[in-house]
Amino acid sequence: KADQLYAERSAGEALESNPTGQSTTWSNPDSGNSGTITPTRTSYTDAGQPCREYQQPVTIGGETQQACGTACRQPDGSWRIAN
Repeated sequence: KADQLYAERSAGEALESNPTGQSTTWSNPDSGNSGTITPTRTSYTDAGQPCREYQQPVTIGGETQQACGTACRQPDGSWRIAN
């Protein structure tokens, strides 16, 4: 659960502030798990809300898995995974 909080906090910061291609890294010193999120492209909905594609490798228990997707900013400022 703590890993998820670290990842979500880093993802929100990266999606909001990072230029395309700039990574943000998180790590949980208690579990040893870590990850990186890198926005790869920005687009906009018809309503003008930004959506960002991202890549997110995560290392859990020494094994790295790749994830990718798209997240869109919600009216409250949070980011929601769209796919």
